[in-house]
Amino acid sequence: MNKLFLTLLFALATTIASAQFSVTTTINEVEEAGETTYNVTDKIGVLYAVNEKLTVGITKDGEEDYELLGRYSVYMDNLWVAGVYNMSDSEDEMMDKMELGLGYSFNVWKSLSIDPYYVIPMKENEAGEREGKFNLGLSYKF
Repeated sequence: MNKLFLTLLFALATTIASAQFSVTTTINEVEEAGETTYNVTDKIGVLYAVNEKLTVGITKDGEEDYELLGRYSVYMDNLWVAGVYNMSDSEDEMMDKMELGLGYSFNVWKSLSIDPYYVIPMKENEAGEREGKFNLGLSYKF
């Protein structure tokens, strides 16, 4: 049993040592008392590069909710498609909590990138429309 545990620990350590982690955040517009400010800590998260194309992670959405995030690079690691799953406690079905998106990473300086992206919800609103939103993110790769 000790050999199995040591082997699994060694395999996990080598996987993590060769992996690439990133931190990411989304810049949100907040209106309070008639003033508009921007918040960078509302949607902050950690990403893990599984391989050259696939990145998975988790972001904090507000104060209590979390989102699972998956990105798949489709062109030179800069253009990517994303899938987001909101892990809120609502009684909605799984597809109602999902969003799909498309984004591009602009390398600004060394490992710092600006990530504009557009997401559209899988669920239609009451009028039968899907209103997407444009977001601006920042990410830093370790």
